[in-house]
Amino acid sequence: MVTPCIVVKFFGRVLKYRMAWAGCLKKFAIYLVVSAITLFTFQSSVIQFEFPIYRVVLDPGHGGKAIIPKDEYGDRFDVLSMKYLDTYREGASYKDYYEHIYTYAIAQRVEALLQLLSPDGNFEKFNTILQKYTDKPVKRIYIKVFISRGPSLNSHLIHKDPNAPYRLFDFIGSDGMRKEGRISYINSLHPHLVVSIHFALHSSPYFRGMNAVIAAPYSILYKGLQYLQGTIADRSFFYNSKYADWFTENEHKSGFYWYCNDVALYFTGYRIKDDYTIDANAFRGYRYNMVQWAYNDPPGWAHSAKHHPPHTPYADNIKEFIPQNAFFAREQSIYEQYRRDGGFEGYGGDNLYASNEIIRFVLYNLYSKGIRHKDQRLAPPYISIWSVPLHINAINAFIEFGYLARPYTRTIINNHLDDVAEGIAVGIYSLFTGVEVTKKYPFTPYGKKIDLDKYRIDKSNDYFSIVR
Repeated sequence: MVTPCIVVKFFGRVLKYRMAWAGCLKKFAIYLVVSAITLFTFQSSVIQFEFPIYRVVLDPGHGGKAIIPKDEYGDRFDVLSMKYLDTYREGASYKDYYEHIYTYAIAQRVEALLQLLSPDGNFEKFNTILQKYTDKPVKRIYIKVFISRGPSLNSHLIHKDPNAPYRLFDFIGSDGMRKEGRISYINSLHPHLVVSIHFALHSSPYFRGMNAVIAAPYSILYKGLQYLQGTIADRSFFYNSKYADWFTENEHKSGFYWYCNDVALYFTGYRIKDDYTIDANAFRGYRYNMVQWAYNDPPGWAHSAKHHPPHTPYADNIKEFIPQNAFFAREQSIYEQYRRDGGFEGYGGDNLYASNEIIRFVLYNLYSKGIRHKDQRLAPPYISIWSVPLHINAINAFIEFGYLARPYTRTIINNHLDDVAEGIAVGIYSLFTGVEVTKKYPFTPYGKKIDLDKYRIDKSNDYFSIVR
């Protein structure tokens, strides 16, 4: 006799087997999906690395608003004082011309051109652009492009903290958590090349044109430390160097004074007084600990730093300062020498070459369009301890493309942004593979690619990838 209990057991077993079978089917389906994804990923990676692939970050200057109070809206957040040490710098402006708007407009145009070089881009279209510069064979490469910030127009109406998307350095958000600034974001992308796009307001006739902005190498900065510590008395090491044309904040003090001031800032975080001694009231923070990268001091560093102990990298007496930590070890590396010293220009390393070469390609394009002006030239670089060139491992082409108070620059902005962007894009391409230009104009590009192999550390790492 079939009892209800037997029936229940029978269907229970059937249900159990069906569920088990369904589970097997589900696992098999997942296996198929994972296998398909793995196969697709493998095939994609094979296609992706058929040609060299390079990572480029376009870094349009500024954005945000220079508003008060500084303690709420500033930049360069210092964990020792838990305050911003700088008023936010929104960039140059002249009448209706705003640096932060036009730098972003150029970055967008360059991005669109470089996307033609992406793995799924239209290389043939980019090749038609290259034909305007060279009649030599060109190589296929891949470029993955990023922009370091979004548009800044009316940003103060959108964000409670208008400078949050634009700060260079890390900061504390409204939730009390550390937020990454643009330098940390750039480092997270492990780029090979960062192109920083800027305009200034005005300049002396000597600098008028287009200028590179470079950070001096450790070798010349360390000699400045020795001078301030009293172990070197003769200033000729500075005046005889290729870095003597130092950026001066104003003309009331000598270039050597501003050099020493920057040396003190670079090593100790303090400015100097007129007598070249440390100004205890002018602490500007330890910038290398204001970003997220491989060269931060270990956790707990702030507890030690706030007491400024002697014979450490936190000493507030420069004679007792010792440059011994991960950052200063990095600064003395061969890779930083490649980036910041020597190179095709004879000084300034790959950073200066990349900057000047992009400028030369922009000028080449303008000259090819029949544009001529006395301000249309490659001008001398601005040399100091600039934040972006110092705090990334990528090659940094940091460029002032002109001066808003100059009519020539405004003419370029009004009529030739596309030409500027094209020159930048072709210059970037040439830095990776080389472009031998056909015609000869003033400031003709060298057309030499940068040797990136010298930045390789081992088979799986290079200097660009270990930054963060």
